[in-house]
Amino acid sequence: MRIVSTFHQPSSVTDAIKCHLTSDTFLIHLVVAKSNRLDIYSVQQNGLRYECGTEIWGRIVVVRAIPTQGGKSNLLLLTDHPDPRLIFFSYSTPSLGGAFLNTLKTLSLHHHNARPSEFLHSILVDPSGRVAIVNCYTGKIRVVELDNGLYKNDFDVMVSELNILSLAFLSASAISHNYSLAILHLDYNQNIQLLARDLILSECELSSTPSLLLPQTVLSSSVVTLTEAPPCLVTIPSQKSNETGDPLPGGILVLGGRKIQFFELSSEEWQEKFRGKQRKLESRKKSIDQVVAAKAKEKQKELEVKKRKAKAAVEWPWYEVTAWSPANEEGTRFFVGDSYGSLALLSLGSTAERGLVVIPLGEVSPPTALAYLDSQVLFIGSHFADSQLIRIHTSPISDVGSPTLPIPADILTVPLGLFSSSGKGKGRASMTDKEGSSRVLALNGTYIEVLDTWQNVGPILDAVLADTDGSGQPRIVTASGGINAGSLRIIQNGADFQTVAVIEDTGTFSKIFPVRHHFHDSHDTHILATNSQETVLLSLDLPDRLSAVPAQNMGFDPSPTLAASNVARRLKNITGRTLYEDSSLVVQVTERKVLLLEYDDVLQVHSVLTSWAPDEQGGEWEGRKIIAAALNPSQFVLGLSRKRLVLLNLDENNKFQIFRYKDLREEISALSCTPLNTAKMFSLYIAVAFWSIHAVDLLSVASTDGYFEPVCNSVSLPALPRSLLLHDFGNAPQMLVGLRDGTLVAYAFMKNQFEDKRVFSLGTEPVVLTQFEMGEKNVVFANGSRAALFYLEKGTLQHSSVLIKNVFASAKINSPNWPSSLLLMTSSGCIIGTVQDLDKMHIRTIPLGPENPRRLEYDRSLHAFAVACVRSEPARIGENEYSTSSLKLLDDKTFDVLSQFTCQSSEEVTTIQMIPLSEEDTAVICVGTVFFKPGEKEPSQGRLLLFSAEWDSTLLNPKRQLKKISDMSVNGCVYALTRVNQLLAASIGPTVVLYKVDSTGFQAAANWSHNYLVTSLVGRGSRLFIGDAICSVSVIDIFENEGGEVRLESVAKDFSPLWPVSIESLDQDTIIGANSDCNLFTHTVQRGETRTFLDRNGLYNLGDVVNKFIPGSMTSSDSVPSDIALVPKLFFFTSSGRIGVIIDVGSELSLHLTALERNLGRVVTEIANVSHAKHRTPAGAWERSDADLAAYGFLDGDFLEKFLDYEQPSAEVERVLRGSSPPERLKQTYGEIKQTLEALQALH
Repeated sequence: MRIVSTFHQPSSVTDAIKCHLTSDTFLIHLVVAKSNRLDIYSVQQNGLRYECGTEIWGRIVVVRAIPTQGGKSNLLLLTDHPDPRLIFFSYSTPSLGGAFLNTLKTLSLHHHNARPSEFLHSILVDPSGRVAIVNCYTGKIRVVELDNGLYKNDFDVMVSELNILSLAFLSASAISHNYSLAILHLDYNQNIQLLARDLILSECELSSTPSLLLPQTVLSSSVVTLTEAPPCLVTIPSQKSNETGDPLPGGILVLGGRKIQFFELSSEEWQEKFRGKQRKLESRKKSIDQVVAAKAKEKQKELEVKKRKAKAAVEWPWYEVTAWSPANEEGTRFFVGDSYGSLALLSLGSTAERGLVVIPLGEVSPPTALAYLDSQVLFIGSHFADSQLIRIHTSPISDVGSPTLPIPADILTVPLGLFSSSGKGKGRASMTDKEGSSRVLALNGTYIEVLDTWQNVGPILDAVLADTDGSGQPRIVTASGGINAGSLRIIQNGADFQTVAVIEDTGTFSKIFPVRHHFHDSHDTHILATNSQETVLLSLDLPDRLSAVPAQNMGFDPSPTLAASNVARRLKNITGRTLYEDSSLVVQVTERKVLLLEYDDVLQVHSVLTSWAPDEQGGEWEGRKIIAAALNPSQFVLGLSRKRLVLLNLDENNKFQIFRYKDLREEISALSCTPLNTAKMFSLYIAVAFWSIHAVDLLSVASTDGYFEPVCNSVSLPALPRSLLLHDFGNAPQMLVGLRDGTLVAYAFMKNQFEDKRVFSLGTEPVVLTQFEMGEKNVVFANGSRAALFYLEKGTLQHSSVLIKNVFASAKINSPNWPSSLLLMTSSGCIIGTVQDLDKMHIRTIPLGPENPRRLEYDRSLHAFAVACVRSEPARIGENEYSTSSLKLLDDKTFDVLSQFTCQSSEEVTTIQMIPLSEEDTAVICVGTVFFKPGEKEPSQGRLLLFSAEWDSTLLNPKRQLKKISDMSVNGCVYALTRVNQLLAASIGPTVVLYKVDSTGFQAAANWSHNYLVTSLVGRGSRLFIGDAICSVSVIDIFENEGGEVRLESVAKDFSPLWPVSIESLDQDTIIGANSDCNLFTHTVQRGETRTFLDRNGLYNLGDVVNKFIPGSMTSSDSVPSDIALVPKLFFFTSSGRIGVIIDVGSELSLHLTALERNLGRVVTEIANVSHAKHRTPAGAWERSDADLAAYGFLDGDFLEKFLDYEQPSAEVERVLRGSSPPERLKQTYGEIKQTLEALQALH
């Protein structure tokens, strides 16, 4: 059994709209749809403010606003096949605050045996809000009648146009409520045709003959061609002429193709005239004269394919139009964006000429959605790059010497000055005569200012897990983006530590202690820094450096310091009660003595008031050294050699006095006396760690319990404790123990007992603990080889990595130059910074622009990434794109390009694999390519290339350079490469070929030709897993005899039509994969009595296309308690930007979690009331049926974790634990389930 959990949610934007979701029409909302989520933002003066959001179980295709009578809008959302649904939402803002979405209606659109629409899957809402049109099946349109934003009725209408590209409303009769629907479709002759049909609501049908409101026409193939983004229709409402005030008829804009065209609605006069012609034609068709009838029918066909001239047209100088948004309420201006991010303003003239003007604005992320908000602010939703919030300026803000957007030389443009001139002279007249009323402006500079961005890591085509700095903290590196926005993304979870200052050459110190002039001062003035040789004082008075002062010059002991702190002055009032007041006292503890120092405000130095040393006590005290110390404002705890524990405090005369001492069972290694309540001046507990027995005791200082008596049972640990901290994270005390082996162990301290042991790995160096406050949250900074922050979230101890390594010492400081900061001593110097967020995903972007990364490999020995890129040069619609492919070698620290190999013309790199030739050698890079030849349906040629990455010291800046060792032509595309049993396996079309690789090249060793199209290979030991894109998966074993002869033997094969997209192995016998229907599956090799076969033991609908699996984890193996059988195995990456984790579950635990998921599914439903079981039911290519099996072999980790949203006791928790019948009652307690799910959360 496996758990599927999400590490990073889908980030590519599917759709976005502007609307008013409240009755306040001055408040604008932005609705952003991602593949599985709907988010609502409100437009504020300082930008967008997130209001609410909801998860949708199903892939979101489009979202639309439904206007209501009160000025507000409801929302209508459409999900994708195989289970298309319409979901109606309303937006609510309770008086107590906290906006949310209400589900008004869920309408299933599913049709058995209907074919999904090939080109258009969308919603069209009438501007009046009375009708919505849904197109998601071929030959059928769903009509939904609405009443004030609510569902009223729905019915299907048949449509003869099968391949619909776009739809738009033309007009409605206010009396009959009939509508005209413009339809752009691909006819049986592969012509793109524009026509209209009347929607007759009273008869629930579309008119059988085209509407005369928009004359039927065929669009010229030289202007409009079918591309990946089909042309779209935009309704232009009627308006008054600026010249005469007469009404101008509306029409339809066709966005797409080499020109933008405007087709005007026909007049009543023309319609009547056409009807007359039609009547004559119909009568001739019925003529008894066969020749007359035949001519009439021929004439009818000519009318059907007649190319009518557009009322206005303008050249579109750029690429496929992918998004548009109205720029004004009148519907005469539109923002238009194309596939390469070219953004322009399209203006429709309000004169009888109805000219079109294209105004270039600049370049943005390639848009999938545009939403104009207000005040020249536009939202750009993108699938291939980061989404943006931009402002359009009226004048250029940068790059004024360069064209705003490149415009081909063959397109006639108009300079801005000439266009804006109001003159009627000869020059003006000649320009108009030559160019007509439509034109493209030639502008310089960019008019776009980016106000905000939202990171998008999708689509992810490939990924690796790389520990580039040797810290033991691997990072995910993805090959992301596309078009002109390719990038590498470096992703890691951790605290958001913002570095304020980096100060080098401060020395190396193992402990640091902040010092203030007075106890109650808010600002620290110095840092007492120590190592094994000395103690120095570092001043915090300068903003750019720490000035070192010899400790003795300021009154401190220069020998190594064990502990130091400001302390309060202790007094007793007349009733004998102890009081604490502000003081200028500081305690410093060294190996020989304890010093009490006082700061002189006049001389600005410290002076020693008194001291205490074991040798001064005489007798059995002599010869003892101070080996550990811990301080709080009034208590000074010392660990002496020969097992003695001492508690000192100050008397009323500021003299040290021994309050208590005791000889313990072993030598002391670490101490802590930090008060649980930080407002208190003293602690009731002392934590003591011991050297030889690796144990921790918690001793009481309260007289009622007996001084230095154990409060609870001792804690035994696997390694030596070097730091201790009993810390209250907020009504949840925890004992934190830092061990010498780099492990941190945490225990919950409840009812005088240590419970709920948690183990965290921070590398291999001893762990040191520092407590501080972040706002109102108590936080502990722990540093070993790696650093992390520990905090309480939802009652559970959580930790976040800090992306800084080799921290030797840390302290919280507060100074005028560095307020509320952390000071970290590292091997390279001092780092000062602040923690902005405790748990944040860090995404670093390496922009590659038009160089789109397709494949990615990393090798530690090379300290470099090998990246296969494809660069497509943009071409206008109808022109051939020219692309080049290359292999780049990138430095793993700076990501600078070290070297590059460019492929031949029409050749593209398809796969990369790094192979070490021997244990001593660095890896070589194996590359597979394909040649694309015109007219070929299946590639017939490819190459295998072998590169080394050798260090070139002859360069001015020595670096690794790619050197081609060998290349070999093959008969087909090299789809995949993998390393198996010291051999290189290559899939070439239907064949798998094994090669021996050495320093001279490739040598074929064996081949396997028992598949259709092998696109995926995974090697594990001597076993090879094969993914056949047309069929399913198979397993073969590889044998090599002493003579070097290689033999392949079939182990098992699945013969079902699975269509895998990507595969990976979980172990020697188990394969996991994803198919084109967005399902995950697993197969296990089973050995029967007579044969070995592949048993499919897992099938689960993910709802996303997985492009890549990679083995590994970003969490340590000991981050989960040993008694909870959860092991992270794989990451997976999808086209929407989702990153998920596959976690293995023990057999017994899987039974408990399966029961939990079943019971939870009856309590938790999606906002549209879809059951969880149905949501995860495996999907077929077109549809789901009632006979579909439920998901098996996988559990939904994100869904299971929703159980943690419910507190105990609650009715929901009781329903989940009880089930619907006695056999369904869960066998685990709430606490056991909570602990398991918290461990699951820690793994992603």
